Amino acid sequence: MTSNVQRMTVAALEQQLPPAWSSEGLRHQVRLLNEARNRKIIVLDDDPTGVQTVHDIDVLTQWDEELLAEAFDAPEPLFYILTNTRGLDASDAERINREIARNVHKVATLKGKAFTLVSRSDSMLRGYYPLETDVLSEEIARLSGTVFDGHLIVPAFFEAGRVTSGNMHFMVEGSELVPVHETEFAKDKVFGYQNGDLPAWVEEKTEGRRKAEDCLVISVEQLRQGPDAVMEVLLRAAGNVPVIVNALSYNDMDVLAMALLKAEAQGKTFIFRTAASFVKSYAGISDQALLPKEKLIAAGQEQHGGIIVVGSYVQKTTRQLEQLLTYPGIVALEINVEQVLQPTGRKEELDRVIAEANRQLAAGNNVVVYSSRKLIAVDNKTDNLKISQTVSESLVKIVQSLEVTPKFIIAKGGITSSDVATKGLAIRKARVLGQAAAGIPVWLTGDEAKFIGIPYVVFPGNVGGDRTLLETVEKIEG
Repeated sequence: MTSNVQRMTVAALEQQLPPAWSSEGLRHQVRLLNEARNRKIIVLDDDPTGVQTVHDIDVLTQWDEELLAEAFDAPEPLFYILTNTRGLDASDAERINREIARNVHKVATLKGKAFTLVSRSDSMLRGYYPLETDVLSEEIARLSGTVFDGHLIVPAFFEAGRVTSGNMHFMVEGSELVPVHETEFAKDKVFGYQNGDLPAWVEEKTEGRRKAEDCLVISVEQLRQGPDAVMEVLLRAAGNVPVIVNALSYNDMDVLAMALLKAEAQGKTFIFRTAASFVKSYAGISDQALLPKEKLIAAGQEQHGGIIVVGSYVQKTTRQLEQLLTYPGIVALEINVEQVLQPTGRKEELDRVIAEANRQLAAGNNVVVYSSRKLIAVDNKTDNLKISQTVSESLVKIVQSLEVTPKFIIAKGGITSSDVATKGLAIRKARVLGQAAAGIPVWLTGDEAKFIGIPYVVFPGNVGGDRTLLETVEKIEG
């Protein structure tokens, strides 16, 4: 929910700032420097949407030593590990981060390679901060003796209109800048917050352990003076200090990436809490056009329908679902959430949806399976998480029970798309092909998956306009 005050536009904000630093060719230089460093950038992604800015890299859904060894041997300087911790409780999130840190350190030591960890989370500030960066920092220090000078907080995500200026993080609606603490996302039942001002947010989330005035800040103005000016700020970092990064564009982010490489070359060590855009710049990933229709349909399955699975409850998802349901011929299968929360009614409800989904897919019809839109919530965070998990488990059960190979699969929402990937489709490692639309990644399932070689569209709950989900299906159908 946003207030009705007159808001600044992006254009008006830019007029108050210096012009962007000329960063032509900078990202390619970053890529070459990364390739020369014999290190891996490893992104621990708390839901599967974080690959929404990259292409032609691998995402792992498990982190055993064998799979990590494969990832370290791959030629790319970057890979992702899907942790799905945003859909878990805090104790599981801590356990998973510690386990990954241990396994990564062991494999990296055996391979003789360095690594840097990026904790990728929501551009709307939801997730387990500071728990995840604290745990990773502690575990790496224990295993290797490395003490981080700072942890960078970089929530900008340009493809979805998330920008940061004056330490305030914004969501762009139309052309207006809405402070994130005034949006529905700040009222999240599990990860809500009061402050969109990032130093104040750090103090809020750390419960005063880190004071707002203790944060280092990298301003847009400093970024637009070039990498050396930013490096000077980074060289002051010590004691794993929070470093707030403002950014309005990839020009700004590419400058940050080069400054980081320069500071790291002088011995500074950092860990990162970021949204998706940072990874593209820091790893030096090139731009790529949106994927064409041909990349979104499974070869040999054109006669079947596709399936869209919707679990997210944010208002944007509900509006997108309403638009999708206007698509001619689409078959709507609503799951009654109140019924699946009752042990006695769950099997009957799921059996009904499973049978109809298989029938319609075989007939060549596209199917949208979605949880009823009435949000069932309680005051207790743990119980709210359990409700979300039960709904997601129900959607997973439907995917597990598909007997017809769909020509495409779209999953809407972070928890939903993660559970569909790992449990519904049994994906162990997938290849990120690119994006179907801005901020909407597409995986190609591997040989171990329930359906081999199927494009899997991971559609975040908070990305796109009201028609983007409908337009994605229209694009697939030509």
